[in-house]
Amino acid sequence: MDTNRIKKTAEWFYSTVFKDESIRPRPTQPAERIPSLIRAARSLENTAGSGWQSRESVFLKQAKLLVHYEDDYDYRDSVVRYYPTYQSLTDPELRGYFSWRTKLRKGDVCKTSLSYAFLYIYELINQIGVSDPMDGYQKLTDFRDAYSRLDKGILPYLDRWIPDYMIYYGIDAALLPESRQIAFDRSITVLEHIQDQPPVKVMYAIRQLSPKWLDRSRFYAEFREDFEAVTVRVFRRVSDHYASRCKKTMVEQYFGPIRQYQVQLFDTAVFCDPLKKRNCEYALDERCIYRCKNGFWSVTKHACPLRPNTKLGVLLKTIDAIMREEYAYGHPVRCETDTKWILKIIREETQALLAEKKAAEARKLRIDYAQLAKIRRDAAITQEKLTVEEEAEEELPDIPAQAKDDQTQPVLPAEPVTETDCPLDPTEYRLMQCLLYGGDLRWVSREGYLLSVLLDSINDKLYDIFLDSVLDDTPEPVEDYIDDLKEMISP
Repeated sequence: MDTNRIKKTAEWFYSTVFKDESIRPRPTQPAERIPSLIRAARSLENTAGSGWQSRESVFLKQAKLLVHYEDDYDYRDSVVRYYPTYQSLTDPELRGYFSWRTKLRKGDVCKTSLSYAFLYIYELINQIGVSDPMDGYQKLTDFRDAYSRLDKGILPYLDRWIPDYMIYYGIDAALLPESRQIAFDRSITVLEHIQDQPPVKVMYAIRQLSPKWLDRSRFYAEFREDFEAVTVRVFRRVSDHYASRCKKTMVEQYFGPIRQYQVQLFDTAVFCDPLKKRNCEYALDERCIYRCKNGFWSVTKHACPLRPNTKLGVLLKTIDAIMREEYAYGHPVRCETDTKWILKIIREETQALLAEKKAAEARKLRIDYAQLAKIRRDAAITQEKLTVEEEAEEELPDIPAQAKDDQTQPVLPAEPVTETDCPLDPTEYRLMQCLLYGGDLRWVSREGYLLSVLLDSINDKLYDIFLDSVLDDTPEPVEDYIDDLKEMISP
């Protein structure tokens, strides 16, 4: 027997497996005790051996149990949870939420983790901590107005969920804040009844629905009233044409028919469907109607998306182009459509407005100030002949020659001084002329300029006007801005 090997094995075993360990000290502080109400709420969660429940149903049960719970726990760490529920938070995080909610309900609105803010919103949309749906609506809007000043991260969601709340709980649509859908539908309604609407309202609706390029038009800036008058007349005639000769109205031609779509209220929120609605109807306005049938929601509205309508933009640009021709304006642009009957309507309405303005100008009462001065002089001579002899001996003060000239000459208004709106220097202006009208660019290198430097400088100087780069690296002007650039850069 190899006793030496056995000895070494024993030494290794006792030195490796069995080691002396120090006695662990007793904790100086007892473990943190969880409040009984939170422990009771934890017992409602899914556990091994219990029946499976959806997270929404667990949330609703726990929320009803903890609806009046208050805490003063000091928890300062940040909490990040997507679609947070009580079950997804640790005990310290949960106590931190209820401490923040306690202060919030007492009017102390302080910034916290977005997960806490969303958890509070989920409570309200599920009617937790509210006396009735109207009280919940008021608490939602108050929280939006107060907390969005501290963190705007809640706004994109509340802007969708507050209308959903009003639809689901049947809150009066008159209380609904202005939204893109409501503004869109109101403008559509104006165009549907365009013949009965005042011109100001019609033009406002057109501008709400069309692309926002109009304010960049130099012609529109100079002839705003004329442009708006022609635009309203053209749209009314176009509406009549579609109504009398086509199967679709102007609104259907431009914005599509009204269709029904499936929709999910409170999308991306933890929503428990507390009312279990099956069949109801809610009119957001006369065009947008929500319906619930067998628990499934749908909405009836126009088929087009809520964005500027390109067809309206084409018609407005065509009006702009033809009016420039008829007014002999110095910066022509091309027409965006070749539909003959539309072009004919625009030209007729423009010519009619010019004729009206010319007739009105002819009817104006003109005052010749030179004749008034002559009348004054004749009256003075007559007065002098009628005075008694003693008064005739008194000499009238001489009128200086300069003053007489001032009286006999009418005061003409000064010619308006115009300044170019183009911020480019002569070299940059010359380069833009070549790019817009097909000029030769070889002069750039011959005269010692770097093309890339000039392009960057032009983009920088025009950014404040277009809010975008107008030239690419080709170099070519961006197609969307060519017409506006030609207004600024003459050939």
